[in-house]
Amino acid sequence: MIFYIAFKLAFVLHFIYENINWSIFWSAFSAIGTVSAVIVAYWQIKKQIELSNKQFLFKKRFELLKACHILTNSFGSYKLVIDKDDDYSKMLDINNLVSLTDNEIIEVKLNLLSEIGKENKEKQLEKCFRIPKELSEELSYVFENNKIGPLQIFLQNYSSFLISMSFYKKGMLIGDVGEVKTNFNELYESWEKVQEIAILTSLEKETKIFY
Repeated sequence: MIFYIAFKLAFVLHFIYENINWSIFWSAFSAIGTVSAVIVAYWQIKKQIELSNKQFLFKKRFELLKACHILTNSFGSYKLVIDKDDDYSKMLDINNLVSLTDNEIIEVKLNLLSEIGKENKEKQLEKCFRIPKELSEELSYVFENNKIGPLQIFLQNYSSFLISMSFYKKGMLIGDVGEVKTNFNELYESWEKVQEIAILTSLEKETKIFY
């Protein structure tokens, strides 16, 4: 029985060998190999793109969180000598305000801060003072909107206070220092909120898990 099966199998193989068009067979085999290689290459490229995107997003999140830490710490230093009920003269003292601007993010040192009101420096200062607001907008691109609201408000208030302060010092603010004081109070309260809910710690944990 076994001999008979082996004989039949040999016969079938011989028939295939004698009748197959080997040029077509090898062309098909080659085509299959090519397609397989393309599929493998596609998946490798896809995985590489996903990894690159992941690394880019991690780096962007890390940079933004570092910037936010610097600004929250800067306001923390500023508020050590300022209180919500203090007289505005302390609030607008250049030697105190420099705590908000002399950092790696805004990079406005005392000598430049003292140039408020001088036309050749106004645009440069305003551009620097808008940096926190721009960071607020960037956060939306790398974090979910429902998680970053309080931090965005803090950053927007940071810019609003610096700009209103510079307008007042240039004599452009109509009336008294009411707007400056209001902006300071809003900045103070938003900073307290950021500390209270520990939003930066939460976002850092999420970034580490993501990576």
